[in-house]
Amino acid sequence: MTGYVVDPEQLRSHAANLEQFRARFESIRSASSHIAQDDEAYGQLCGWIAGILEGRHVRQDGLVDFGEENIALAAESIRAAADAYEESDNDSALSFDDFSSQMNG
Repeated sequence: MTGYVVDPEQLRSHAANLEQFRARFESIRSASSHIAQDDEAYGQLCGWIAGILEGRHVRQDGLVDFGEENIALAAESIRAAADAYEESDNDSALSFDDFSSQMNG
């Protein structure tokens, strides 16, 4: 047998796992905002670091947003692929059933 077998439900499961992973980005964003807004986050001796790191937090937030968006797009594309495979399988089954009916009828 040549070709490949694709289980649309496995693709959907993978997409769901990506969505769960993507949800963790909110925790990253939340932790970053707490540190960025808290002059005491680094203690009294190193409190001055908060101001210096503010720009890095802004850049980091942009990277987190970028990663989160790409994971969402990947999950969406995987779900669309699952739908396409399922539709193709259904169309093939219908075509086979039609052909089989014509041959036997």
